[in-house]
Amino acid sequence: MLGWFGNNKKAYSVDVDIHSHLIPEIDDGARSIDESIAMLTSFQQLGYKKIITTPHIHSEYYPNTKQVIESGLQTLKEEISRVGLTIKIEAAAEYYIDSEFLSLIENSEEIMSFGRFKYVLMETPFMNKPLIFDEVVFQLKSHGFVPVLAHPERYTYLMDDMSWLKKIRIQGVQLQITSSSLVGGYGKGPQKIANQLLKENMVDFIGSDLHRKNQLPLFEKSLRHKIIPQNLKNNELI
Repeated sequence: MLGWFGNNKKAYSVDVDIHSHLIPEIDDGARSIDESIAMLTSFQQLGYKKIITTPHIHSEYYPNTKQVIESGLQTLKEEISRVGLTIKIEAAAEYYIDSEFLSLIENSEEIMSFGRFKYVLMETPFMNKPLIFDEVVFQLKSHGFVPVLAHPERYTYLMDDMSWLKKIRIQGVQLQITSSSLVGGYGKGPQKIANQLLKENMVDFIGSDLHRKNQLPLFEKSLRHKIIPQNLKNNELI
């Protein structure tokens, strides 16, 4: 079965996943190298060709660095080779928007981005929009990065009003929804918003946001979703 969104008449092949937590034991993702390999095996069986895994960088809970992530990635690559998987894997990060992230942008060589346009995946608190959001976007763009907001459908402060998402997208912020949101994996509110964003062609990327292998069944279900995205940028990263 391939990773796809669509129906039997027309399917959009998704070859690259841009949001996951597969490097073991550095955040709330994979708990062991075996769990990492189990998830990567499923990705390969689903037809994915490349994974860009994105460990959390959160100054309070997951104070990872570029060096820590790259070291974990190398260990994972060695295990991928040992077990005979052919799927490619790269690493970026999922940055939590706070003052530490804003300071880190000044040292742009430390920022982990992906793709030739230097996309940077970032998330906000789930309950409140950060006051420094506009400044973070400005600084990222000033340093040559393209900001990508992770899972906007899941922020409670956006449940009743998507106008802010339209505004920031005009300002150059890309939007990435979680595939499992489309089938109710995070509740009816996020499901409604995710589907609405797709219908309005406001989704730039779809990501699995896989953390643990017990999420795989719902993720695989989401790949049979009937709405066909017209403007996904995932496969530009192959």
